[in-house]
Amino acid sequence: MKIAVYCSASETIRSLFLEDAAELGTAIAKQGHDLIFGGGNIGSMGRLGRAVHESKGRVVSVIPKFFDDQGLTLAESDEIILTDDMQKRRKIMWERCRGALVLPGGLGTLEEAVEFLVLNQLSLIDRPLVFANVDGYWNPFFEMIEHMLTEKMLTDEHSRIFDQADSGVGALNQLESLIAKDMNPR
Repeated sequence: MKIAVYCSASETIRSLFLEDAAELGTAIAKQGHDLIFGGGNIGSMGRLGRAVHESKGRVVSVIPKFFDDQGLTLAESDEIILTDDMQKRRKIMWERCRGALVLPGGLGTLEEAVEFLVLNQLSLIDRPLVFANVDGYWNPFFEMIEHMLTEKMLTDEHSRIFDQADSGVGALNQLESLIAKDMNPR
């Protein structure tokens, strides 16, 4: 099945995050899944894509043309889908995947994850999302969700439209479990 992974293109992140992305890429391929991701060749994005490729998995890169023009597309991609903008990139990714994982990342990763959550909240999609909370990276985000609950900005039901694990591989295993049950965490 196709699994979307949202992650970082930063080249200055801690090696812990890069190693976790590589381990996830190996697991995605060995467990028979296809990777659909942002298609970048740098940061955890690059490590993830290369690990899937090196483990004989299929890599589908969805990347805006302006990034491709800068030479940022993963050369090891099996399929490259060029988009006009970031919005189309995100849409293609959530349309084509069965579920998604979120590795540590910056604003772009956060935007992708939140959009995926909102689409689930509005019942426009019904696909599980699991955060890889490597070294507690996403704890501040989860605290914000709790704050939204306290302030009644979010319902209990909507606070359960995602799950989490301590690593990328753990998140993949959790996602597989949710998909096998054909349900979201809620």
